[in-house]
Amino acid sequence: MKTKSCVAMILSVALIGLGEGLWNVSLAQKKTDKKEEGKGTKVRVIEERGPTGHQTIGIEESTIVEDPGKELSLTFSTLMTWPYELKGNSPPPETVKRLDGHRVRIIGFMYPLQEGASIQYFCLLRSTQTCCYGPRPQYNQYIFVEMAKPTTFYRLDPVACIGKFKVDPAPEEGFIYRMEGERCELVAEKER
Repeated sequence: MKTKSCVAMILSVALIGLGEGLWNVSLAQKKTDKKEEGKGTKVRVIEERGPTGHQTIGIEESTIVEDPGKELSLTFSTLMTWPYELKGNSPPPETVKRLDGHRVRIIGFMYPLQEGASIQYFCLLRSTQTCCYGPRPQYNQYIFVEMAKPTTFYRLDPVACIGKFKVDPAPEEGFIYRMEGERCELVAEKER
């Protein structure tokens, strides 16, 4: 892994100017089923209104249906059970701590930390809210992912990322969760 100072620089540049604030979403305006054909992960993608009123899309985690695999299933709802704060922080809850060091699968949207059709570094988020107009997500709302080798970047399509999950609080570097990524698989295609 590159030095943590490099990670901090990448994350701060990528997330700068997006503002502070909670990553809350309102009730979905429109729901659409988007499922991968054949076997694998199935998920519902929903349109949402972000905290600043802009349209975004997100994962409806209650609809995730997965084929049994060799990895544990992880959701952003689980990650968000740790209300991480810079000052006076408590340790992570057992539901999060017990996943540390395990191979997991989590579904989300890629937020690239570099340019190109193939990327090695990105943040994985539950929704596309952080793009141009959304607020910066809280530390417990994204995972910094470093892939073993570059993977295809999917701008608005949800992906299932598989890799070793680490609870690694380094807020000065821009993250509290990270993943040593093995692969990312497309789970649903955007409407054409």
